[in-house]
Amino acid sequence: MAGASATIVATPALVLGAFHSMIEARQARLEQAASLQERLRSSAAALEGVHFIDRFAALNTNRWYVSDGWNNGSWQENDWQAKQISVSHQGMAITMDLNGPSAPKLFSSGEMRSHEDFQFGYFEVRMRVPRGEGLVTGFFTFTRPDGRSTWEEIDIEILGRDTRRLEVAYHLHGRGKGHTIDLGFDAADDYHTYAFEWTPDALRWYVDNELVHEETDPAVRNMRRSQRLFINLWNSAELHQWVGFINPAEAPWALSVTCVAQSREYLGRALCDQQAPGADLRR
Repeated sequence: MAGASATIVATPALVLGAFHSMIEARQARLEQAASLQERLRSSAAALEGVHFIDRFAALNTNRWYVSDGWNNGSWQENDWQAKQISVSHQGMAITMDLNGPSAPKLFSSGEMRSHEDFQFGYFEVRMRVPRGEGLVTGFFTFTRPDGRSTWEEIDIEILGRDTRRLEVAYHLHGRGKGHTIDLGFDAADDYHTYAFEWTPDALRWYVDNELVHEETDPAVRNMRRSQRLFINLWNSAELHQWVGFINPAEAPWALSVTCVAQSREYLGRALCDQQAPGADLRR
């Protein structure tokens, strides 16, 4: 009819389309807010000297090198295979299992090391270790560019035969000094935070943000070579008096890691507790 106003009928299709547009716009705003929040967290952390907090929702190959297709020689009974490392929203798992019948080593396991070298700093891991004779969980920094005289290392190790104790040590020119700490809990039962700080004149080890050991020997002041950060799970028959005899019938074993973090110095708190699970400072 001439002169009558037009009427727009809100059909179900139009309503549904408008609803989807609202949902998409809301999701985009949430993603933008999350991205901004992450940048702000990264900036704040960088100002404090936090280099990274990695929760392994994905494997950052710019940060980590995964050992694959080789072994450390006769003193270890496992080789390194990349397939023994997996990551998910729950973190990272390093699994030791029996190898194939034609493999030179009875077991395969996993190891990661940083691409970057560090001279001094604070290094932290949150993990639950496997239990079992012959197993060694290692979190450490290491360098040996040119023989024994250049060997420097700082260790956190937990033996599967006694998961209620923590072994800490340092090595300079191949000479080591170690100390065993009674944890007061079983490291195979739940996740705990383990860390060490390397300064020009001291080494300090922490468990769940509590100082458990300190070394200030003159030798510590001679540790000056940059080192790379490692995390691995291994076993040995040659060192059986220390680690025990592994039982193949118990395979597989898994080391579960929810976080690895590094900063310029100890900041008075555990870095892996700094953010909600799933967050990852990647720069």
